[in-house]
Amino acid sequence: MEDKELYIAALEKKLAELSGIEVDQIKKNQLANASSEARAIREMAEYVEGIQVKQAGQAIAGKVNPQVAAMFAHIKAELGEERGAHALPPLQYDYGALEPHICTTIMQIHHTKHHQGYINNLKAAVEKLVEAEKANDTATINNLLPAIKFNGGGHLNHTIFWTNMAPNAGGEPSGPIAEAIKKDFGSFQSFKEKFSGASVGVKGSGWGWLGYCSKNDKVVVATCQNQDPLQLTHGLVPLLGLDVWEHAYYLQYKNLRADYVKAFFNVINWANVNDRYEAARKAAGH
Repeated sequence: MEDKELYIAALEKKLAELSGIEVDQIKKNQLANASSEARAIREMAEYVEGIQVKQAGQAIAGKVNPQVAAMFAHIKAELGEERGAHALPPLQYDYGALEPHICTTIMQIHHTKHHQGYINNLKAAVEKLVEAEKANDTATINNLLPAIKFNGGGHLNHTIFWTNMAPNAGGEPSGPIAEAIKKDFGSFQSFKEKFSGASVGVKGSGWGWLGYCSKNDKVVVATCQNQDPLQLTHGLVPLLGLDVWEHAYYLQYKNLRADYVKAFFNVINWANVNDRYEAARKAAGH
């Protein structure tokens, strides 16, 4: 409990140092300048709340950005959730099961506070989206995209992240994913160095990913800023994701992101990554 209180106190101190984030920054996905995910979540909640839907007959019809529907399609594919029926997925292990690599307090706060925050905001955005659709207010629908993408991405990314980890895991993979890594990176060590370097090098807040390119039938390393989903950003199917937002490691590793990335390899659930890889290849017809 003492560690949790110290973490919250440190987080509050950091929040007090922030001057806030402009709505334009949110729209341009520049939330990497914010050093607190809690602040970013709150700013996005305020953004959604501030959007006003025009009354029927006043709205101007137009074309809805296809990323709105795509975001919900990706969420449904991962979680089986219909639009608006979003809920915090339970972990398949205890909060302390990843010790000593990721501490109990981080896991508990990360799952119950941060992930839940994205879900709350996503549901609020969906309520506003339904209202805008009834009024045929295309402009408002498109204005909701940053909130849907940020919070929907946060929900999707974290869901994948939790399944990508497991106690008594890590080491080197086996099976088809191991063969793919060897084919496309030369060796597991080469992949590890590339994935680690990309994840450590994310500017501000974001994610490191191992993704599948269905067009070229290859596995590749990529990064995304903030909570941008891998599918919408790079057109890749997510296989393995690493959250490098500061909240994911600061309590335990301070500002040593590289140490956190190194520790992550001790908890990777390669069976889950392999399942995702095989499913992605099958869906692509390979």
